[in-house]
Amino acid sequence: MSLKNRWQEFKVGLTPRIKEWRFMLKRMRGSSLAMAGLIIILGYVAMAILAPVIAPPQSSDPFAIPLDKEIRVLQNEQPTPPTFRHIFGTTQYQFDLFYGCIWGSITAFRIGVFVVAISLLVGLLVGTASAYYGGILDETLMRFTDIIIAFPGLILAMALVLAWQQPTLEISISLSLVMISVMVSFVLIFVHPDRRLLAMNQLVLLLGLASSFFFPISISIPLNNLDKVLVAITIVGWPGYARVIRGEVLRIKNEDYVEASRASGSSDIRTIMHHILPNSIYPLLIVATLDIGSIVLSAAALSFIGIGAPEYYADWGQLISRSRFLISDPTLMVRNIHTFLIPGLFISTFVVGWNLLGDALRDVLDPMLRRR
Repeated sequence: MSLKNRWQEFKVGLTPRIKEWRFMLKRMRGSSLAMAGLIIILGYVAMAILAPVIAPPQSSDPFAIPLDKEIRVLQNEQPTPPTFRHIFGTTQYQFDLFYGCIWGSITAFRIGVFVVAISLLVGLLVGTASAYYGGILDETLMRFTDIIIAFPGLILAMALVLAWQQPTLEISISLSLVMISVMVSFVLIFVHPDRRLLAMNQLVLLLGLASSFFFPISISIPLNNLDKVLVAITIVGWPGYARVIRGEVLRIKNEDYVEASRASGSSDIRTIMHHILPNSIYPLLIVATLDIGSIVLSAAALSFIGIGAPEYYADWGQLISRSRFLISDPTLMVRNIHTFLIPGLFISTFVVGWNLLGDALRDVLDPMLRRR
């Protein structure tokens, strides 16, 4: 087939997609709540991008909240109210609240987007493989998923962070190769018992075992407390996505067009990528959008109790934790209400923005609702 014919075929297949996206964008523009959520999120995106301009860094670490030593000498450790010098005031020990809130938007996106992206990828792989192949693979993966879901997510994340005392993450390349080879062997034996593939995988397994004994190679990745929180929330967050995508794949895999794809000789990968995932991914994207706000709330809760972001790091939960000493004195609480009200408003509007956007995507992307 010539390049011109391929381009014509691509355009013919693309035209319905373009019309569908135009229809969805029109529906989204017609919803005031959807536009409100989009404006809020775009505002936070602009804030994160322009953070070095709005609040220029004053040290080598841009996420370290600057300290006003002059006011600290005069006021000691008590917070100060908003002034022209400090727009949002200062926290305990005179750390700039405005700087922490602005740079905290980058931390919020880092937490929400990173955790959701990794959890989504792991859940997508586990749920799709489990539902499509079924049998013993489905039982094994889903029982392991049930074990993770059985534990309260926030409690399990707290336990993982507290138990992880090492400041680095050690990844053994050799042992990772062995584990991947074992998992691939398990899948090949029960799903696609091809002798050539099994032989190649066994060769990789032997090479991994040999290198783990004679040439051990490992990578050391430095981690702070916030990085440990991200890893912990990711570990407890992927099972929910796996259950959602598994249900959608189970619903779709017996449809006529999927059966026709198999009958025509398409491989499993092609059938999954071209027919199953495009028709089952939308509910997962909606759940992921709604989860970004809740993940930021979970990370803020861990920072508030002292096991999240480092001390005086640009994180909204860490900023609110600096006002805990005010709880015991109502007079101090009223006088220094800005120390917890302003970061709390940042957290609330960020979460509300993602929730509104998630609801809008549900109405736009769900094929059962968007044509009503």
